[in-house]
Amino acid sequence: MRKLLLLLVLAGACYLLFWPTRLQPVAWQPQPLPAASGVWAANGRLDRAVLEQSGLSGPDTVVVDGEGRRYSGIGDGRIVRWRAGEAVQTFAKVDGRPVGMNFAGDGSLYAADEERALVWRVSPAGKADIVVQSSETQRFNFLNDVFIARDGRLFFSDASSRWDLADNKLALLEHSGDGRVFVRHSDGRIELLLDGLEFANGVVLAPDESYLLVAETGAYRITRLWLTGERAGQREVLLDNLPGFPGDLSIAPDGTYWCSFFSPRKAVLDALAPWPFVRKIASRLPPSLLARPSRYPHVFRFDGEGRVLESLQASPDSELPSFSSVVQVGNELLLGTPGGVGEIDADKAYRVRLR
Repeated sequence: MRKLLLLLVLAGACYLLFWPTRLQPVAWQPQPLPAASGVWAANGRLDRAVLEQSGLSGPDTVVVDGEGRRYSGIGDGRIVRWRAGEAVQTFAKVDGRPVGMNFAGDGSLYAADEERALVWRVSPAGKADIVVQSSETQRFNFLNDVFIARDGRLFFSDASSRWDLADNKLALLEHSGDGRVFVRHSDGRIELLLDGLEFANGVVLAPDESYLLVAETGAYRITRLWLTGERAGQREVLLDNLPGFPGDLSIAPDGTYWCSFFSPRKAVLDALAPWPFVRKIASRLPPSLLARPSRYPHVFRFDGEGRVLESLQASPDSELPSFSSVVQVGNELLLGTPGGVGEIDADKAYRVRLR
């Protein structure tokens, strides 16, 4: 019995140390977690959030059209819409999982499909067509968010070229900088704008379209790419060392920006960051033993100078879920909740009135 036990221990050790794994982790050193003080000080400003809809499978992003109707993509492929205080209606149905969404100037709704790595364009009448998909020369893998310029250019993020939605935890564990941002021009040509990103997530253009912002979920930061002017083509970190994993981005009416956090940072991930070999070992563990996202109802607003202007959080005893998106309409924020992630998935959308 003792020999058998020893053999089992040795077999387990050999598996953890030497079994082949796809993970190719890269060493990095995150900054210390920022203190929960100043603008990050705990508050209960989200406690007054009001339920907009329930029973929806991960209404990841909630956007609004010119008539005030809300739209969200859910897990069964439907894009639903509703007016405040009314039940949802099915607006369109696609074969996939529509998540990040934005309206174009002509009223068309664009949606990134994280399951099939497509971008859909949905006409005001609800007809859905594919406008971005993989080809022989360009493969997309984990599309996440979209933003449409005034001239019709379509900007979209690919969270990871190596990992898909089901392996989102491994993408964050690897930290190999395989996230990207592309632009689709009006003639259909697709151009790579940014690569080397750590889990590219929300994308948005500045109000004057002089630069693009992208949330690098895996690096706790917001990165800027200048598109026009003397700095065109230059890339810089606008906001660094955030206290959580940033998700979606949107423009506030005053030209500042909103960002959601879908989970707080994980101490174990930060501790393992400089140790690629240990992270390889971790990748061989059952997925249930990997660091899991945690409920973290928290959104914040920042400006183009990289200043965090305010943060809205829920009290520790709140039962609110994490929010995957935040969009300001008048004096209210519309809040979407994640789906397809696992532990923090939710089925509700909320709104909260600002001061």
